[in-house]
Amino acid sequence: MGLPSAGLYLSTRMKELDLARRLHRLRRTVIMLQTELRLEHLDAELLAEIEQQMDHGISTDPRSAHLSLLVDALRESILTPRPELFRDATRASEQLKEGVEVILDNL
Repeated sequence: MGLPSAGLYLSTRMKELDLARRLHRLRRTVIMLQTELRLEHLDAELLAEIEQQMDHGISTDPRSAHLSLLVDALRESILTPRPELFRDATRASEQLKEGVEVILDNL
């Protein structure tokens, strides 16, 4: 009886480690985007990378699925042309980064 629960624990732990690795990578990408936005430069490749990371495992995990809403808000703040674009996008990226950090803290 001890083996199935040990196997389940190991499987769960591996999933947590994989999610944590993915979230750390997402956090680094968001920080790079924030840096670009603070310099009033929009790096569309970084935004595409964030969306790709979400599509490859982060948004499918119930613990991090809500981050998709924050990514959507970030995308909307970038795609809407207006003078406060960089300030709004920086704020949205900060909210995404904080959302990632909360999940990481709870893993």
